[in-house]
Amino acid sequence: MNKIRAIVGALLLLLVVIVGLTYVQVSLRKASAPPQPGLTPSLDDAPARVYGRVEPLGREVFVGPLQSRRVTRVLVQEGQDVTAGRTLCELESEVERQALHVALSRVREFESRLALVLDELKRTEPLSTRGAVVEQQALRVAVLRVRESESKLDLVLDELKRTEPLSGIVTELEYSQKVLESELVRRQVATAKAEAEIEFSQKTLEAESLRRQIATAEAEVELKRAELDALTLRSPIQGYLYKFDVRQGEQLTPQDYQRIVLGKPEKQVRLYLESFWIDKVRVGDRFLVRDAETLRRVGLGKVVAVSDYVGARDFRTDDSLERLDTKYAQTILQLDEAASIPLGKVVLCERQHVETKDTGRSF
Repeated sequence: MNKIRAIVGALLLLLVVIVGLTYVQVSLRKASAPPQPGLTPSLDDAPARVYGRVEPLGREVFVGPLQSRRVTRVLVQEGQDVTAGRTLCELESEVERQALHVALSRVREFESRLALVLDELKRTEPLSTRGAVVEQQALRVAVLRVRESESKLDLVLDELKRTEPLSGIVTELEYSQKVLESELVRRQVATAKAEAEIEFSQKTLEAESLRRQIATAEAEVELKRAELDALTLRSPIQGYLYKFDVRQGEQLTPQDYQRIVLGKPEKQVRLYLESFWIDKVRVGDRFLVRDAETLRRVGLGKVVAVSDYVGARDFRTDDSLERLDTKYAQTILQLDEAASIPLGKVVLCERQHVETKDTGRSF
């Protein structure tokens, strides 16, 4: 019995020795073999994690005054939907109203003066040209003066025709006086005609000058109206009033433009890609959007545009792997639905999957 046990033990020991030698031989063979190159990882499938900032779709719209004025009336509240052109608030405008009133008064004054001149120009008659092809128009009063002078000339000429010198009735001296008198009356007629033409031309030029003054005054009225209208702040778009930090009675300056913020209800995320990821993130990629602080899910979005320039990022995060020595390219991620997340919130976006996409780049 002991002999059988010894034989079995020897066989087991031999089997262990054989297995051990075989394992050592295989291990040495594997260790001496050259290393096999590993598979290159796909960067397209890499879990890209990108930070961005929430903003309205198409970016926000700021509204501010052109000059510092006091708020006199508030017509909306923060959180309202507004239409394009709706009045948001009114600023103090007494000076502009008075300036508009003065400009309107100046227009009415010029129009009254023009009406008087045109009324005078309506009462015109042709000057007596006696055979001229073109009849010169003149004011009726001046025409009457010319006709009076012409009548006087006709009388003098008629009297001169019936007078003969040295006839015993009229002396030569008297005849000469009549001739001189007729010549004087002719010159008076010519002077009256010239004065009538000059007076008519002056009235015509005065009317044209008044028309130009009216046009200038009307342009000034439009300018004053524009200045007055600029003191009424209106919504330039139809959308949502995200911020309205304005109170009645306070001073509003051009530097306070960020106190009134509007935009579309839909939101987008402006991603900041490190230069390493510029060619790896393409239009059409889908991302999961999370709150950068709480990692709460915000929603899903799709890349719709990638910028063609790089620059510095204007915010920082608490990520220990964040790099500050690199350039970033801006990318627009359009959210699938209007998420309840405030504007300016920093979010973390993780790429979900890769599909065949349009590689065209636009911004």
